Amino acid sequence: MKIKCIFIIGFFLLVELPLTAQTERILSPDSTWKSLGIITLNVGQTSFTNWAAGGDNQLNLNSISHFRLRYNKGKRSWENLIELKFGSLIFDNFVTKKTDDILNFASKFGFKASPKWNYSYYLSFNSQLARGYNYPNDSVPVSMFMAPGYFIAGLGFDYLPNSSLSFLFSPITNKLTIVNDPRLADLGSYGIEKPSYNSAGQIISPSNKFKNEPGAFIKANYQQEFKNGLTLSSKVELFSAFSQKPLKLDINWSSFVSYKISRIVRATFSLDLIYDEDISILVDTNGDGLKENVGPRLQAKQSLGLGLALVL
Repeated sequence: MKIKCIFIIGFFLLVELPLTAQTERILSPDSTWKSLGIITLNVGQTSFTNWAAGGDNQLNLNSISHFRLRYNKGKRSWENLIELKFGSLIFDNFVTKKTDDILNFASKFGFKASPKWNYSYYLSFNSQLARGYNYPNDSVPVSMFMAPGYFIAGLGFDYLPNSSLSFLFSPITNKLTIVNDPRLADLGSYGIEKPSYNSAGQIISPSNKFKNEPGAFIKANYQQEFKNGLTLSSKVELFSAFSQKPLKLDINWSSFVSYKISRIVRATFSLDLIYDEDISILVDTNGDGLKENVGPRLQAKQSLGLGLALVL
C-alpha cells in the first residue's frame, strides 16, 4: 500500500506547478488540430589509450521523444500521445548493450458531456523495440518486441480541468498481455499461463501467449511547456483486474522533465516506476548469491542527460 501511495502523491506533487505556459502549435487554419512535442538526443563518449588502470572505449547514445497531437471541434475531441525512449552503449567492434527501450502509444476519443467532462473511449499500446537482456548474460533475451506487449481499451469518463491536465476514469476496461515468444511464454513470463505437463513430462496443454483481464482503469496525464524553458510530461496509470482484490493494482508512473539551456541544448531527466502484480522479480534476499523468486516488486529506471533537443 505504501508503494501505491508514493506513486499517487508523487504525481500530484509534479502537477502542482503554475500554468504560465506557452501555447500549443496550431496545425490547421481553424485551430482544430494542435500539437506539442520534444525530441532529445544525449551523447557521451569515453576512450582509453595505454591506460594502465584499464577500461572500455564506449559511446553512449540516449534519445527520448514525447509528442501530443490533439483535435477539438464542437463536442468531439481526439488526443494521441506517443512516447519513445531508446538508449545504447556502443563498445569496440560495435558490440552494443541496450540501456533504455520504451514504446508507448495512447489514443483517446471524447464526446463532450459538460464543460469539463467527456464521455471517452481509450486505447493504448506499450512494448519495446529491441531485445533486452539481464546483463552480463547477453545470450538469452528476457524481452523483445511484443514480448511483452500490452493493450488496454476501455469506456469511461474524462475530466479536463485545463488544457494540460486530464483524469480518465474507465470502469469498463480490458487489458490484453501478449508474450509473442515461445520460450518466454513457456516460462510463464509476465503473467502468462505456463504449459501443463503429465507425470511423464509430456505437455497436456501448451502455454497461452495471451492473457485477457477485464477490470477498471484510471489515468492521470499532464504535459506542459513553460515560458522559463521547462517542459514537463507525467502520467500515472492504475489498473485493477476484476479477478483480483480491488487494491491489487498494476501501476505505471512515467515522468519526463526538460530544461532549455540554449536554443538547441537541453538538460533532461526521466523517471519510470512500475509495479505489476503479474511480474515476479528475482532478487537475492539472504546474501547467498542465489536469486529467489519473491513476487512483484517496485521497478525503477531513471536517466539524466545533457544534449541536443528539438521542440516540435
